[in-house]
Amino acid sequence: MNGLDALPALLGYGAVAFVLAELLARLWLSKRGKYFVFKPGTTTLMQVDQKTFPDLPTQVRFAINAAGERGGSLPRTWKNTYRVLVAGGSAAECYLLDQEVSWPQVLQSHLNPRASELGATRVHVGSISRSLVPCECLATMLRHALPGYERLDLVILMVGASDVVNWLEQKTPATLERGRMGIGRAFDVHPEGPFGWTLATLALRRIASFWYHSLGHPVEHREGAGKTVAKNRLMRANAREILDEVPDPTPMVEYFEAGFRDMVTVAKSHAKRVLVVRQPWLAKDFTPAEQARLWNFGAGRPYVEEVTTYYAHHVVDSLMQRLDASQERICTELDVEQLDLMPHLERSFETYYDFLHFTPKGSKHVGELIGERVVQPSVRF
Repeated sequence: MNGLDALPALLGYGAVAFVLAELLARLWLSKRGKYFVFKPGTTTLMQVDQKTFPDLPTQVRFAINAAGERGGSLPRTWKNTYRVLVAGGSAAECYLLDQEVSWPQVLQSHLNPRASELGATRVHVGSISRSLVPCECLATMLRHALPGYERLDLVILMVGASDVVNWLEQKTPATLERGRMGIGRAFDVHPEGPFGWTLATLALRRIASFWYHSLGHPVEHREGAGKTVAKNRLMRANAREILDEVPDPTPMVEYFEAGFRDMVTVAKSHAKRVLVVRQPWLAKDFTPAEQARLWNFGAGRPYVEEVTTYYAHHVVDSLMQRLDASQERICTELDVEQLDLMPHLERSFETYYDFLHFTPKGSKHVGELIGERVVQPSVRF
C-alpha cells in the first residue's frame, strides 16, 4: 500500500483518536474540573480614557491569581495566613481602579500590619466580584467555588445594586424567575457544558485555554477603557423620558431576598466568619453638572442597545434603601455581622465617580473602614 492509499485510513484513525480524546476530556472535566470566576493567570492592562474619567488613574492593572481571584499570588502554604474572599458586584470588583487601589487590596494592606490581631502572620485578600451579577448568581458562584478553598477565614459580601440595575434594565417585570441564569454567567472557567463539535464548544479547547492562561500568564492590553461610559452619559442626557416612579418593586425585592439568604447561607457553611458590607451609594440632590456625570438605570441595556427611557435617581435611591433594609433585617435573622458604610462616606464625587462606584479616594476609605471592622468586630462605629 502506497502513501496515498494509506491516507484515508490514517485520516480515519486520526478522526477516531480525536473523538476519543474529546470524550475523555469531557469525562475528565465532569470528574476533576474546577470552577473559576476569572481565568487564572490572566492580566489585563487598561488605559483609562482620561477625557471620560479625568480623576481616575491613567493605567489600570486587573490581575487574576491561580485561584481565579483578582488579587495577589497565593502563598505556598496557608499556615499562619488569614484568608479573606470578597464577593459582590461592580462596586466590589472596582473594574476601573488599579489593582492596588481597589478596596479589597486596600483592605489587605490595612490588615497585614495587624495580622497578629487575627491570629496570623499575614493576610491574603482575593476578590471574585464581577459587574451586574445579582445575588442569585453570586450564590451559585459561592456554592461551586468555595468547596475548593483549602482555608477560608472570612467572606465579605457587598451586594444590592446589581439586582436593582437588572430589574430596571428588564423594564421592571412583575415576575422574576430563579434558576434561569446559566453557569457561564458566574464563571469564566467551569467543567459543565454544553459541549459540541465546533471549535468553540470543544472540551479539549477549554482545557487547552485553561493551561495556556495558567502557565503562560498572557497580558491583554486595552485602550480607552471606560470610553463607552461617555456615550452612555450622553444617551441618558438625551433620554426621551425620565420616569419618576416604578411599579410595585416587591417581586424584585423578594427575588433579591431569596438570593441574598441563599448566598449568606452558603458563605456561612464554608467560612469561619461572614461579614456583609451593605453597599453604599451616592444619595444626594444632583446639580445639572453632576447629572451629566451619571449614566446608569435605563429601561434597557445601554452597553448593547439604544436606550431612550431612564429612571430618576430618587427612584433608584428608594429602591436601594429598600434592599438595604432587607439586608439589615436578614443579617439580624441569620446572625451575620454587617457593616453600614453610608454614615461614614462623604456623599460627593470625591467618594464616587458615579451613582455607585468608588473613586480611588473613596475606595481607600472603604477598605480602611472594613479593615477596622475586621480586626474589631465588637466595635460599632
